[in-house]
Amino acid sequence: MTPPIQEEVLSPEELKEAFKEDLPKGAALAIKLHNELLTSINAYEENLDALTPFQIAKLEHYYNRAEREAWKIAGYYKSQYQFYFGRASTERGQSYIYERETNKRAINDSNYASRIKEGINLEKSGIYEGYYVTWKGIAVSYQGMQNTLKDMIKAIKKEDGEQ
Repeated sequence: MTPPIQEEVLSPEELKEAFKEDLPKGAALAIKLHNELLTSINAYEENLDALTPFQIAKLEHYYNRAEREAWKIAGYYKSQYQFYFGRASTERGQSYIYERETNKRAINDSNYASRIKEGINLEKSGIYEGYYVTWKGIAVSYQGMQNTLKDMIKAIKKEDGEQ
């Protein structure tokens, strides 16, 4: 008799922690640079009302760089999301065939076993998708802030009587 299928249950927090440990060098560097840029941005924004046009342009530059880093991070998470989403179907099929042919399980038992494999990968995929959507939103919000800073520079020029 074949032993029952055992499933290892991980909480979403445990999965997220494991993801942080597995960050590739490029993604870890992008997050580090992004955080450094946020420090610079926050320093400028503390005195937002007193910034010169040059300082506002420099702040816009920081937002542009932060946006690029955010897109890099979003790209990494999207690739992982798509990888695990595709892997879920692949492993489900492979698990089904293995259970049917090697372990000689019935159709229903093989189907159940293959769904466990699929579910594990879909859990990972879902977490990566959440990170992707979050970082995509961060990148898009930086575009909006860059436009706001451009509008501020135009307003300063108008106040000074320039066209």
